[in-house]
Amino acid sequence: MPANSTHTIVIVTACMRPDGTPAFARTEVAVTDDQADNGIHYYLAEAELLEQGYEEPMVHFTLEDAPAFLFSAVEECLAVASAVNNLTLSEGA
Repeated sequence: MPANSTHTIVIVTACMRPDGTPAFARTEVAVTDDQADNGIHYYLAEAELLEQGYEEPMVHFTLEDAPAFLFSAVEECLAVASAVNNLTLSEGA
């Protein structure tokens, strides 16, 4: 891969919602190898999450540094939350 080409890194973050309740969030960022080596992917993910209204503290995990169960558990949790939100919106319409 050329030095300046980017690749996508998926990051799972344990963070807080604006109401103070804990949350998991998933972000994807595009970075070069040098940026990833310097941790820039975490800064990009955190900036995106802050823009979406999530709050600190934030603990980030990539697939490489996460416990084996984390990504599948978060994907399942986010899918359930999305289904509940969609159901709630449908009932309110």
